[in-house]
Amino acid sequence: MLRNNNGAVITRMATHSLVRNKGKNIVLILAVMLSAFMLFTVLTVGGTWIRMLKLEMLRTQGGEFEAVLYGFTKEQEEICQGHPEIKAVGIGAYSGWGIKTEQDDTLHSIFVWADKTQWETILKPARKWVKGSYPQKANEVMVTREVLKDCGMEQLNVGDSFTITYGDNLGEHTRELVISGMWGGYGDKKTFYVSKEFFEQSGFMLQDNATGLLHLQLKSGIITNKLFERLEKDLKVDKKQRLIPSSTAQTGMVYVLLGVLGLIAVICLSAYLLIYNILYLSVSGNIRYYGLLQTIGMTPKQIYQLVKKQVWLIGAMGIGMGLVLGIVTSFGLIPAIVKGLGIHEKHIEIVFHPFIFGLSILFTVATVKIGSRKPARLATLSSPIEALGYRKVSLKKQTRKPAKGGILWRMAKERIGRDKKKTAMVVASLGISLSVFLCMVTLIESQGPRTIVSNYMESDMIINNDTMQMREKNEWKPLIDISFLENIKEDEAIKKVYPVYNEEIVIPWQAEFIDYWMTNFYDMWMQEAYDDVKEDYQKHPEKYYSFLVGIDKDAFRYLNLTMENTVAEKDFLEGKACILYDNMLGLDFEKVNGQKISYYLKDNPKQRYQMTMQGITNDTHYANLLGTPPTLIVSSTFLKKITKNPYISKLGIEYEREYDEEAEDRIKDLMDDSSYKKDFSYSSKIEEVKTVEKAQGNMMRIGMGLALLLAFIGIMNYVNTSVSNLQTSQMELSVMESIGMTQKQLQKLLVREGVLYAVSALLFAATIGLFITYCLYQSMNYRQIPFEVPVLPVLLAGATVMLMCIAVPLIAYWRLGRKETLVERIRGFE
Repeated sequence: MLRNNNGAVITRMATHSLVRNKGKNIVLILAVMLSAFMLFTVLTVGGTWIRMLKLEMLRTQGGEFEAVLYGFTKEQEEICQGHPEIKAVGIGAYSGWGIKTEQDDTLHSIFVWADKTQWETILKPARKWVKGSYPQKANEVMVTREVLKDCGMEQLNVGDSFTITYGDNLGEHTRELVISGMWGGYGDKKTFYVSKEFFEQSGFMLQDNATGLLHLQLKSGIITNKLFERLEKDLKVDKKQRLIPSSTAQTGMVYVLLGVLGLIAVICLSAYLLIYNILYLSVSGNIRYYGLLQTIGMTPKQIYQLVKKQVWLIGAMGIGMGLVLGIVTSFGLIPAIVKGLGIHEKHIEIVFHPFIFGLSILFTVATVKIGSRKPARLATLSSPIEALGYRKVSLKKQTRKPAKGGILWRMAKERIGRDKKKTAMVVASLGISLSVFLCMVTLIESQGPRTIVSNYMESDMIINNDTMQMREKNEWKPLIDISFLENIKEDEAIKKVYPVYNEEIVIPWQAEFIDYWMTNFYDMWMQEAYDDVKEDYQKHPEKYYSFLVGIDKDAFRYLNLTMENTVAEKDFLEGKACILYDNMLGLDFEKVNGQKISYYLKDNPKQRYQMTMQGITNDTHYANLLGTPPTLIVSSTFLKKITKNPYISKLGIEYEREYDEEAEDRIKDLMDDSSYKKDFSYSSKIEEVKTVEKAQGNMMRIGMGLALLLAFIGIMNYVNTSVSNLQTSQMELSVMESIGMTQKQLQKLLVREGVLYAVSALLFAATIGLFITYCLYQSMNYRQIPFEVPVLPVLLAGATVMLMCIAVPLIAYWRLGRKETLVERIRGFE
């Protein structure tokens, strides 16, 4: 037989087929278009999402670094400078703290020196603007509006001077300083940046663990456990030093990247299921057509080429449209995100490269090719005679067994079980869509501002008495007194208040526990050894003051739940037992538990008290006042018995209605009306939520948009399958109707089929989907937020799937059945 080149004819036939079968081909083009669009979107906007997540962490920590070494030697600095894994090394050094100005005597500011790399490389990405220059002289400072406001001098500008009293390692100083520059952005904004000369005059040393900070920027931008351990080993970090990974490194960017790759895989799988399903059903329905083509001389190979050309024409149109849509959407969306974040475009890298075009096309082409392979082969398998008499039936022998349940349920199970492969594909497509939605909504809810932001005991506001940061007790002021407390409690919008009381105490030397505590404390926090001060402590314990922290019953019960051990409530409330604040020492509880500790109030050395230590905690809520000897947490009822009117260092406030701005405004007014208004500070969930929302920008909307697009592909797959099933089973349904089955019964049958599809998809999401969601959640859970599935969105999604699975076959049956009479439908299959 002479070879006949019918390439041009096959191409024309493929083109005509596109026009003739508009309905299914439009669905196919839409499926390919959505695949290409979503792949391009995931690689561009998804990449930018990762960048935004890093940017959020960068803003939170105030710079771009992956680890910090607290206290370092010259040798360690040199190792870091030459380390193959480290890109940049910035030095920061604590140089003092603000005490008072003429306008305010309770400052929250600190003095910090930053070297050139720290200022120009590490901290620069977190700054929005800079005016002036970094300090070069000992009397110059770089400031923010916030630190000036804290000092009561917000009206000052670059070039102005002011007088401030500050403390350093050599004592207190009063000095006139000149503002050499100002900056705005993110990070600790209550900081005076000073010159190297200022730091050198402070008496602090870089090797002090509370002074010198070595900020490490890694080349990879990611710090794995192995790399962290290797850095610790290379730097020979000792007990007094601490190498801590930054919040950016702890987000697990590797897992976020794997999540994006997982999304690409899910998109390809969902698109494959849809393309395969549509083509398979289309080819199955046109077997007679392909048989007729063989009777007039068309070879199986040419039929295969015909189907493939149809697919590639559809693929080319879908890919082209998808990329165009992706470009328009992505490049219209990214500038909006950047603008919404409130930063300049040069501070964010738009994640786009021509390579993304190639990847998007490659993944989509591979999906189309794999999805069309089997349907194209199916068109060539039957001989012309077989094709002309083709009617799709199950080849497996059917054995009927007595079954429980109604006949309609049994028929529905049989119908969806005839083609298990097709049923599995539809269920998998719907289940994957539901699983992605579950995963996205869980992650988004967990990273939402209202989930991230929380105060101690879920307090909406925490008020601090800043005067209690003064070293001498006679400088403390009763900001939060009985009158202030009563005014807050009388407000109907206030649900509860949680005061924290403090009293200064002296703990005499004791051979066992105090030696154990002081040895560990000096090893961790002090430059001198405990042996150098031990004798002085034994003779003059009053020089080594500490504090009692008094808490009420509710706070005790909350704290008791957070500790590994349980403290007897009765003993605690009666003042027989106390809880030790560990101060990050990592003490062995077995050496603490049951130990008795004696102390006396600094104002009353004659009266001695003794308690048993039954618990140990590192909860920083109680770390506002710390001495060298241990800090003890006791019952506020007991504390009020041994001292009159103890000072309240902080007050937690819980509103009846969470995020009640009106209640918060009244509390702020109460502080402003106080004669000590400058000595208050506070933290507010409402204000923190606004800050987080600003930092996150549109990140959550992007994630949800991707989830909804994937869900749309799954829904399209079910709709197409449902409609095709009805088209191919019209004969069966018509025969049932002809032997007495009513339309109402047929509708009930279709409803049951839909319910079975929906339940199968929901089970898929509730098992495999939930497991994957949990694993991904824990891998990214650097904030240690408890895993919790958002009930309302998930229930709404489940209800939507159920309704859709029921409604689609009913609508399709109604549309198909109303066109022809029963007799015409039966005759149409002859």
